[in-house]
Amino acid sequence: MRFTFVLPTFFIYVLWLLAVPMEGPLLAQTTVAGCSRFFIVAHVVTLLLTARFGRATWLRPAAITGSLLATLLTLSLFLSTGSASLMLVALGIASAPLAVKTCYDLHSYPDPVRAAAWSLVGANIFLGFMQISPDLPIWPILAMALPLLTLSGPFSFNDSRYDAPSLRKGYLAFVFIFQIVSGLMYAVLFPAYAEHAFMPGLELPFYMAAALLTVSFYRRDRDLVLTSGLTLAMVAFALLQIGGTSAINFSLYAMQAAAGCIDVFLLSLMLASRRSLATFGYGLAVLCGGIAAGQMLSLALGSASTIAGLAGSLVLNAAALALVLHKHRQQQRLSSPPESPPATTPVLPGKISCQLSEREGNVLTRVYQGKSYRQAASELGISESSVKTYMRRVCDKLGAANRVELLALLNEEASLSKVESE
Repeated sequence: MRFTFVLPTFFIYVLWLLAVPMEGPLLAQTTVAGCSRFFIVAHVVTLLLTARFGRATWLRPAAITGSLLATLLTLSLFLSTGSASLMLVALGIASAPLAVKTCYDLHSYPDPVRAAAWSLVGANIFLGFMQISPDLPIWPILAMALPLLTLSGPFSFNDSRYDAPSLRKGYLAFVFIFQIVSGLMYAVLFPAYAEHAFMPGLELPFYMAAALLTVSFYRRDRDLVLTSGLTLAMVAFALLQIGGTSAINFSLYAMQAAAGCIDVFLLSLMLASRRSLATFGYGLAVLCGGIAAGQMLSLALGSASTIAGLAGSLVLNAAALALVLHKHRQQQRLSSPPESPPATTPVLPGKISCQLSEREGNVLTRVYQGKSYRQAASELGISESSVKTYMRRVCDKLGAANRVELLALLNEEASLSKVESE
């Protein structure tokens, strides 16, 4: 496998996010330690407004202005003794365009999903060094410089990928539920882990390993990745209920692995979707909004947050079960070949057919008719491996993770075309 280097701008932004505003080790050196919720709420609101009302032409000046403001505000956090919570709110607003900009930058990389995963890994490695030596004077200086360094990317805000599907909001609900439960879990788990940790920072490799494994499995089975993340979160909660030093440590390890799965899952979902402010704005808002909701719930519930976490774990169980049942029904529905349409009716929806080459369309048509790869290869006079290659290209073009999802997308587009024609 070819090694993929970290994409600088996304790596830089994630490192800054983890080190400072998201309750990072450097935020503990300021007067607003424990107040990251001010940043997250402002960040989420700004991302939602950007997704709803923003225009790609605004992003370049917004990113430049945001990077300058984020640099000044980060410096102010280390120097100021008052109004720090207001500075976190301003920081959440200023940094939102940087988050969207660095997601756009990922598309300039040959393999955006793998670049995103390696960026998360690289940022967590640096975070581990910061946790080991938080008092080094170089870290605050680096933190102040990071927002400016995000401007080193290509500034390519091209929204022309209309051949890709829209962001699937059903998956966002699963991610949002996970983030709420994880916020509740961390509120209970981190204090216990700080007291009983085998070795501080040992939890980070579990996050990194899960993130890299997710890249490999995502293209094969998207739902399996999501189900794995939900299952790991449930395992983490079960271990926490057992209690004891070992259980607490392994609970956090499982939770970190779950977070790695879900983070890369969401990034992969966004990068496979239509490239737009709406895709990145809504996707990032769900990621951060779930964390904010979990934090605020834990503050509101206090000692009852453990009970809420149990309820959340039950919700995760139900969500994972619903996902598995949905996939099973989908596979059953698609296991029987669809009836071939009349010869006078196009087999493929026109919106999809126009995105494919002639050979890709011929291959997909036969597969859509229920023919096996071998039958399609025989009719077209090509090898079965060539048919598989064309199908992989079609899946990549249409943003489908596998054959089952591709056929479901075709059925959905066919139904929409029928409704529009009526």
